[in-house]
Amino acid sequence: MSGNQVKGKDRFQQLSGPLSLALFVLLRGSDSTLLKWLQLRGASIAMDEGIEVISFCNVFFFSTLVSGVGLVLLDRRTSCERFKLLTVQEKQLLAWQTVLGFFLAPVAYYLALESLGVVQQTLVFSLTVPASALLASWSLGERLPRTFPLSVGLIMVGLLVAAAAGGSATFEGGGLSLSGVAWALVGVVAFAFSGLSARRIQQHGLPPGLSVGLCSLVASIAFAVIALALYGPSHFMDLSRWWVLGVIGGYACLITLGSQWTLARAYGSLGVVTVTFWATLTLVVSLIAAHWVLAEPLGWPQGLAAALIVIAVLIQQVSGRRRIGAG
Repeated sequence: MSGNQVKGKDRFQQLSGPLSLALFVLLRGSDSTLLKWLQLRGASIAMDEGIEVISFCNVFFFSTLVSGVGLVLLDRRTSCERFKLLTVQEKQLLAWQTVLGFFLAPVAYYLALESLGVVQQTLVFSLTVPASALLASWSLGERLPRTFPLSVGLIMVGLLVAAAAGGSATFEGGGLSLSGVAWALVGVVAFAFSGLSARRIQQHGLPPGLSVGLCSLVASIAFAVIALALYGPSHFMDLSRWWVLGVIGGYACLITLGSQWTLARAYGSLGVVTVTFWATLTLVVSLIAAHWVLAEPLGWPQGLAAALIVIAVLIQQVSGRRRIGAG
């Protein structure tokens, strides 16, 4: 291999981490916008044809099935060996992670997005950061950073600014939907508890094929059963071609599986601290995507709210990084 080829390969390896991180931010930030677009398309078909073609059941059935099968196949050897050695505690952890992280949290995310705009939902879900920190302090005994009250204060001010400015043009009156906010708060709590169980699973050294793949497959079965019970087989048989391509290709493969793959590559190249730091930009991408694709309002109040929340998250990340370095 020539010197130029070696340099080119080294250069590619140096760039693979930042490129993976940038792609993760783009994919994860586009998640809610694509899902909202699919909801709006499904609602228009329901009004025109009287057919309920979209619900959280078939959306997450496809996405969890694709990501679950993909990760189990990629990690099948390690997962099979480790599955035989699972302890009762590890099985309980996987069960809790399935219920909270792969079922309840996505359902709440979806139902909140039905009643809220993408901008509104994105800002409310920023409460997951302080909620996760509080849970880690309560359950794992981790000390909260000294800047935690400041971070929470900035997030709350950002949410109040956004709420006072009104909501989305998609909804009549532009105000916040109480049911949407309630589901969003359920999602915040579920995601926070899911993050806690994920950290415990990581401490046990369980491979991704079990911690993500197996949990996704079990959740997909639950979504399929609920869909059949509530809507019957027609809920899947009535899916039109655009819907199948939209969910399987766009949401399941590109957003769900793609973000997991790019996140894993970014973690491997750059480390958890760096990735977590820059991942806050997903909020900015989400707001811009909602404005560009769905024409949701993005004025100075939403921009100020997003800036305050990003600053709050960054302050907490920097404080946590200094605390780790000092320890």
